[in-house]
Amino acid sequence: MEVLQIKKYLIVLFIFSSMLILSACVNSPAHVIGEYDTTKLNNVLNENNEAYSIGTNKDGMPIFKDTNKALEQASFDYADGFAAIQGQFNLEPINNENWDSYKTYGWQLTTDDENIKKQGSEITQFFDIYENSFK
Repeated sequence: MEVLQIKKYLIVLFIFSSMLILSACVNSPAHVIGEYDTTKLNNVLNENNEAYSIGTNKDGMPIFKDTNKALEQASFDYADGFAAIQGQFNLEPINNENWDSYKTYGWQLTTDDENIKKQGSEITQFFDIYENSFK
């Protein structure tokens, strides 16, 4: 009877440990290991805004140094574009879990408002970097 209880305990411990490891890997930001030459980027991010500070990950890809600040700032800077994407494609408000839909649909906005169209493209460009922060 005692051996059976020990086996159950070990199984539960294994499952719990596995869940902790997996949860740490999901949406875990990559570590910044260096500076990134932003002249390589063909985007319109306000490089003077600290929220958009970019470094490199282990693969040399550009990543935001603080993904939360970057998303918060982008939500403010591109508020009209986010609203248009949300409305046109029936999405939930932008957050750090549903951003990939906004990346997909940003450049697909259909509107006569050139400013909104431009913001949609810029949102897609923003998320091209944002997604690297989780690889």
